Amino acid sequence: MTKLATAFVLCVWMIVGLQDRAWLQESPVAPLKQGALLFAIPELRDPNFFQTVVLLINYERGGAMGLIINKPSKISLDEILPDLEEIQGQSLPVFFGGPVSRNRMTVLLRADKPPKEALKVFKDVYYTGSKEALAEMLKKRGSHNEVRVYAGYAGWAPGQLEHEVSRGDWVVSHADADMIFSEDPDKIWPQIFKIQEQIEIRNPPSQPLPNIEHIHPSQS
Repeated sequence: MTKLATAFVLCVWMIVGLQDRAWLQESPVAPLKQGALLFAIPELRDPNFFQTVVLLINYERGGAMGLIINKPSKISLDEILPDLEEIQGQSLPVFFGGPVSRNRMTVLLRADKPPKEALKVFKDVYYTGSKEALAEMLKKRGSHNEVRVYAGYAGWAPGQLEHEVSRGDWVVSHADADMIFSEDPDKIWPQIFKIQEQIEIRNPPSQPLPNIEHIHPSQS
């Protein structure tokens, strides 16, 4: 099956077969825009994006920027920010956000009243690179379920992402905060594809995910 045929089948399947999922109740196949989700099709062999789900946090004529939301690392946030008191006692993994600028920290957060440094992605989901904003969120009781920290990001030059989508590399869907802040991020991609018997899911590439053990978050 060609990639375009795969993407078409997935679009139809996501509309018809997943109507019971809350995050896909509204027309799941969406245009490219800030706040959209990109699902890598199984045939996408780039090791940086194999079986990934990407949230577009910025989309404009000058290109696009996104964060891979389903690749947590084994590195804990307190290992890279040991001096941030608000982290102590909270087990927060650092996610692999993408292959660009892996020493750059980006924070996704969900809040009715976000920190002033945060920029809106959609609805109550925001992003920032500020350690102060991160600390402010972590001060709130129970807020660790509403914060995700990423090392690196995914970036596309003008026209590049559009070409990849037209080629059938990605299926574009509306985003939902419950998915982005899922307690089981590793299950997001398999849940989308596990019952699609028309698509052969091959073994993952032999290349490991990029090592982000030695990252240095950007300063606000």
